[in-house]
Amino acid sequence: MPLVKNARQVTIFKELERYNCQVGATQLANGDVVVIYNKARGLAHLDFDSIALIRSTDNGETWEPKTERMVWECTHTFGTDTPSVMQLRDGTLLCNFLMTAFVGRKGIYEDYGPQSAVLLSMRECDGVWLTRSNDNGESWQPAYKASVSPMRWGQPIDEPIELPDGTLLMAVQGMMRARAYHSDEEPYRCFLIRSDNKGEDWEHWSTIAYDAAGIISFSEPALGRMPDGTLIAMMRTMHQPHRKHQHMWVAYSRNDGESWSQPECTNLWGYPADLTLLQDGRMLCTYGYRRDPYGVHGCISNDGIHWDVKNEFIIREGGTAPVEVQPNWYWHIGYPTSIQLKNGTIFTVDHRWTDTAPYVQYVVGVLWELSDIP
Repeated sequence: MPLVKNARQVTIFKELERYNCQVGATQLANGDVVVIYNKARGLAHLDFDSIALIRSTDNGETWEPKTERMVWECTHTFGTDTPSVMQLRDGTLLCNFLMTAFVGRKGIYEDYGPQSAVLLSMRECDGVWLTRSNDNGESWQPAYKASVSPMRWGQPIDEPIELPDGTLLMAVQGMMRARAYHSDEEPYRCFLIRSDNKGEDWEHWSTIAYDAAGIISFSEPALGRMPDGTLIAMMRTMHQPHRKHQHMWVAYSRNDGESWSQPECTNLWGYPADLTLLQDGRMLCTYGYRRDPYGVHGCISNDGIHWDVKNEFIIREGGTAPVEVQPNWYWHIGYPTSIQLKNGTIFTVDHRWTDTAPYVQYVVGVLWELSDIP
């Protein structure tokens, strides 16, 4: 059974006047560890935010606010959600994210009575966007949109994977016909988009998982690659008629994502997932655990395909806000990203709530090692 040892928590970034959440992380070729995150517009969780980056030069032990850099800044009508980051073998940094639009914009509805208020929180998913850096994240180029056609929209939750030949693969969720968040009309599906020119252009590549019966929504796919080239997708699920969150499902591909196995249910509960190939060749899955006792959990698989809750372990506990303070969002923790540093230490980054007022979401990390009990 896996065992977490020598775990130590670090505060990566916190501001009392705004939420900072939804993280991504990677270790650069020069050894720096960078974490990106959404900087909210204030004390509200809108998924309509800016993206910032912060840097550690000592393997994630300390984080200086002065190293923060803006990756993409929100505008009056556009914002972002769920950013991830990776470094290509040529040194280019890619940040991929969901672009959202028109959150809270009333427009022509503001003069048509209080019943129109239900529209105020609606938003459009503008889709998958990216930005690039050629100086290790100190500055970023203008953002651009990735094509997911024929899908109507797509949302990434994980960074792309670079194959040995330089091809990039990105797992996303989305819909072909319905508007975003209308899963009662069409269930979410998970699919793959591909780039053959280092992320400049993208195209739809394959369907990872879709329920034609319209009962199960497959969403927020994490993508990993085993040493033998097998691609693994771990997915969050919601089941109609009540959008009940059930166990995570897994699918795999043995032909670089051109086709996928029939998705199967695991006995792991939590969401969303992140997959990390460890230096010993095993696959680590880390995921938010949004029920008592809350926190971030992990599990190990030898082949990435077969998972067992008997191999589950706790990386961090707690992190919620008092229910009376945040009745709608007290449970909103997790969205972890895990990387194994060059020194073998595993670094799991996510967001949590402060323990005392003022209650804000902030970016935290756990540095830990993995030990196996015979």
